[in-house]
Amino acid sequence: MNHYLVFQLQGPMASWGQPAIGETRHSDALPGRGALLGLLGAALGIRREDDAALAAFNEHYQFILCAGGKPVWGRDYHTVQMPRAVRKQRYFTRREELRDPLLLETIISRRDYYSDGYWLVAVAATPDAPWTLEAIQAALIAPVFSLSLGRKSHPLGLPLCPQLLRGQANEVILAAQTFYQQKLTQLGGRLNTLTQFQPRCWWEGEHPGLVEDEVNIRRDRPLNRRRWQFGPRIVKQGTLQEQTPCTCQK
Repeated sequence: MNHYLVFQLQGPMASWGQPAIGETRHSDALPGRGALLGLLGAALGIRREDDAALAAFNEHYQFILCAGGKPVWGRDYHTVQMPRAVRKQRYFTRREELRDPLLLETIISRRDYYSDGYWLVAVAATPDAPWTLEAIQAALIAPVFSLSLGRKSHPLGLPLCPQLLRGQANEVILAAQTFYQQKLTQLGGRLNTLTQFQPRCWWEGEHPGLVEDEVNIRRDRPLNRRRWQFGPRIVKQGTLQEQTPCTCQK
């Protein structure tokens, strides 16, 4: 039997960054590993400059994801001041870029996001993980830092409502889907339409009960937070198989 921490992510806007070049900032349809580790780290109070804690945290946790049916894609526009291209001139900080106002010009930055998206996340930990799943659950209920969905301007729309579950991974995901569907149905309105889940899920590592039929590589494994460097990781996906649901551990 495996032990998982499951929680929901929902908000009016969410943006899960992809490699960005130029003025366009695309969003993936699923939260990446860096975004999920950042959210859990913020809840626990791990600071961005604490490289040792971030590196240890990165090594000991795996994620399983499933998504709601139909998030709405959108794009907004920002104006950004940038220095004109000057030959042989290099800028090392944003302060240096803005130093000479006569060299500045305004460009339009395009940023993508998803509206009314819903994601279900299951976290598995190694036996020697620096924080237990119980400790992370407590942090998600009372986070140290404010949590957001990819950007600071995208706050949570619903509580994370973290739950501890035991069982095979497919049983855990199906039981969690039923649990959160019931919760949203009780709230009424259009919220109960958010959890019309896609029949597939995405994961990393090996989890009993999950059988992949497709394997992809995503470059979202954090390597260096200060330099914004990310490495590749293997992401599997497959269709959830119905089995006897597991029980929730309160």
